[in-house]
Amino acid sequence: MRSLSTILSGAAAALLSLSLLTGCSSGAPETTDDAASSAESTQSAPDCTVEKCVALTFDDGPGKFTNQLLDELAEAHAPATFFMVGKNVAKYPDTLKRMVAEGHELGSHTWDHADITKLTKEKIEHEVQWTDEAIEKASGQKPTVLRPPYGSHGAVYDGLIPYPLVLWDVDTLDWKDLNAQKAVDTAMKEVKPGSIILMHDIHQTSVDAVPSLVSKLTADGYKLVTVQQLFNGADFTAGKAYTVGPHPASAASSDQDSESQSPAS
Repeated sequence: MRSLSTILSGAAAALLSLSLLTGCSSGAPETTDDAASSAESTQSAPDCTVEKCVALTFDDGPGKFTNQLLDELAEAHAPATFFMVGKNVAKYPDTLKRMVAEGHELGSHTWDHADITKLTKEKIEHEVQWTDEAIEKASGQKPTVLRPPYGSHGAVYDGLIPYPLVLWDVDTLDWKDLNAQKAVDTAMKEVKPGSIILMHDIHQTSVDAVPSLVSKLTADGYKLVTVQQLFNGADFTAGKAYTVGPHPASAASSDQDSESQSPAS
């Protein structure tokens, strides 16, 4: 028969082994849905000098069709950048919160769609500040980019803007034609890697065009990104205007600083 001390020693060893096993098990991190979601949301933006990227942008909202547009973008898993008129923002605070929650980018389109080339320095500062404050109050975030209404800008005026000025190289003319199919056809005819596509979320026909447009862009191998993602890792400076983003041919042809003279927006 074993002695009592032998029995106690064996029991202690067994308890120690169990403790070590339990400790190893409890020390391993568990994978949760929240953790997976967080990891996914922090993935780096695509390298648009390698991939075919395109940025969908929408002007003049938010408006009564913007939530429907967000539904369409969510269904297609497509991010976008919204250039918003400051005086419209207070009417749609929940819409802005949804934009942020769903990964879209918030941009300024001035307070009341003013042509900045016809304003004084003080008035430009007010247009920017009032819009910033409205967007931040509604969403908790300030805009990261600005689109000058009508595409009107110039070096002197650009230098007064505390954000990069984002123009476009593809004007769908959705504001003029009010025809969903024409908007899609125009975009697909003119799009190229690095394109910034101009649309308006204040028109039902523009919203109607989005499912088909996104489907066609994706089928053609385009990666849909926000403007910030388009310029990820590239020159993107406050007070400078940009018409097209980085693309696989960027190293061979530096055209991202070229300017559009389109009369829209």
